[in-house]
Amino acid sequence: MSSRLRRGFTLVELLVAMAIGLLLLLMAMPGYVRWVADAEILNGAESIANGLREAQADAIARNLNVQFVLAGGGWAVQMADPPNATLTRATFQEGSRNATVVGVDAGGLGATTVAFSALGQVLPNATNLVQIDVTEPAVAGTRPLRIIVGNGRTGVKICDPLFANPADPKACP
Repeated sequence: MSSRLRRGFTLVELLVAMAIGLLLLLMAMPGYVRWVADAEILNGAESIANGLREAQADAIARNLNVQFVLAGGGWAVQMADPPNATLTRATFQEGSRNATVVGVDAGGLGATTVAFSALGQVLPNATNLVQIDVTEPAVAGTRPLRIIVGNGRTGVKICDPLFANPADPKACP
C-alpha cells in the first residue's frame, strides 16, 4: 500500500490514546476535588470576614451599635437598635455552598452574633462570636480556615489553624 492511503489513526492507536487520557483524568480527579473544596472554604471565609468588616464600618459610619449575625446559610448585618433592621445580607450559595461554618464564643460554646460599638470596637458580651471556623468535612485533606473576631477589641483576621509557626502572620493567635 502506498503512504497516501495510510493517513489517520488505527482503532488500536485511538483506544490506547483514550485509555491513557482516561487514566490521567482519574489520577487528577482527587486533586481537583480538593482544590474546589479549598476554594469554597476560602470563599466562605472571605465572605464572612468582609461581612464583619462591613458591620464594623457601618457602626462607625452610623455612629450606632451594629450586629453581625451568622444566619442559616449566610450572614446579615443588622442594626442593634431597633433590633433586626437588616442593612446587608449574603448567602453562601455561590462559591461556598458546601462549606461548614461554626461560630464560637469566648467560652467555647456556639455563637452566632457579634456587636460593634459606634467606635468600631467589639462590644463586651460573653455570647459574642470570637472565632468562626470554616471547613469542608466531606472532602479529606482540605485546609480549614478560622476568622478571629475582635482580636485586641478590634479587627478581623483570617488565619490557618493548622499552621505550625506561631510567629508567622498566617498562623492563628
